[in-house]
Amino acid sequence: MKRDQMVVVFLALFIAGYVAGRISARSPSNAVPAPVAAAPATVASAEPNSSPAPAAAPAPAPVSAPVSAPAPAPKAEAPQAPADPNQIWRVTLTPDDAKRGPDSAPVKVVLFSAFGCPECAEFAPVLDQVVKAYGDKVQIRFKHKVIPPPHPDSILASEASMAANAQGKFWQFHDKVMGKGLDRQSLETAAKEVGCDMAKWKSDLDSGKFRGIVLKDSLLANEIAAHSYPNILVNGIRLRPPKNFESLKALIDERMVDAKKQIAAGTPAAQLHDKIVKDGKFFEQTGGPPVHFDTAGSPMLGPASAKVELELFEDFQCPFCSKLSPSIKEFQKRFPKDVRIVYKQMPLNIHDNAQIAAEASMAAAAQGKFWEYHDVLFNNQQALTRPDLEKYAQQIGLDVEKFKKDLDAGVGKQLISRDSQEGANAGVSGTPSVFINGMRYQGPRGYPPEGLEAVARTYFGLGK
Repeated sequence: MKRDQMVVVFLALFIAGYVAGRISARSPSNAVPAPVAAAPATVASAEPNSSPAPAAAPAPAPVSAPVSAPAPAPKAEAPQAPADPNQIWRVTLTPDDAKRGPDSAPVKVVLFSAFGCPECAEFAPVLDQVVKAYGDKVQIRFKHKVIPPPHPDSILASEASMAANAQGKFWQFHDKVMGKGLDRQSLETAAKEVGCDMAKWKSDLDSGKFRGIVLKDSLLANEIAAHSYPNILVNGIRLRPPKNFESLKALIDERMVDAKKQIAAGTPAAQLHDKIVKDGKFFEQTGGPPVHFDTAGSPMLGPASAKVELELFEDFQCPFCSKLSPSIKEFQKRFPKDVRIVYKQMPLNIHDNAQIAAEASMAAAAQGKFWEYHDVLFNNQQALTRPDLEKYAQQIGLDVEKFKKDLDAGVGKQLISRDSQEGANAGVSGTPSVFINGMRYQGPRGYPPEGLEAVARTYFGLGK
């Protein structure tokens, strides 16, 4: 072989070997994993309540404070099974429901709707089509869905409709108001036009007697995952899009066949719906078992004799906690004698200034101004250094020298450690976390005040 040819061969072999080496270096078997950022193992900031009924988390091993640990590698999610179109939901009926059609109807259409909801107003004429097509074979039940309110006056309008329902005028009032003005004057005009006894209507509306009914309906919507507007169930089975008369008719016809079979087998028509939905799917709005928390020394808002106590685990640097605070206070303000708020400290180790902010809040509590200081901290979450904390103490009129001494002495450290320990033992894995009478709140997401009230009314007898 000539010298030039040998050079070409060796050069070709060198290039081939280099390319093979580069490919091997890039293969998964030789890849070096990238560093994983540390994340808290026991407590992490999380968006509040993103599911209708999250499963209760197991309590972690006791720890004196949240600690960091490497985050596990993400696991591939298993493919989700498609939703069962024939899933039966536990849609409970009550004597307070507004209804069209007899109780003996073999098929019951339950409508979750709201005044001030454009989609609900668009769907409303379908109800007349159902009545015209089926007559006494179908009963329509109206359920209020006002958490969160799709319009500022949705709850007022729902209460006004129940005042009309007390006089047998619900559906006339419904047709007058749906998709129209919902201010007090407009509601009064509608009640007058449909022939309500106005003195009784105003008295019933102003008494607040229907608020609990409206909120319990809305909580039921959350229990059965009826999140979209409007939400329609036929003998416990949800209507899927498109939500129009044709789709509803097809579902009614399907359920009618099943209803007739069960009636022929001996189930009375008036009892059929309750039998069908009795074991239907639903999501509890509280999680148990109940937990006893030590509240000695904890900041509180409301009397010790309150029927309902909210134990609230928060972190002053958590953005979701700052959004929760107004809801909690609005709820307590509505029931000043029956609701007590207990503040439980849970500073997260992922927030640099959470611990010192918690300690500063307890130094303020030592001077009887926890809640004032609490509000200032949440309004200034981006500025929680020691100089900032001292400045806020001066702003709310604290004895600053005493505040500094208490902060230096760590007057709140023991209580903060206790609260964090209790939270970890109770399975708290994020802030904010809310317990009602020791039961974990799993109600409407975002902790709206109406959701807190609905859970307290339905599960703990508030308002009775």
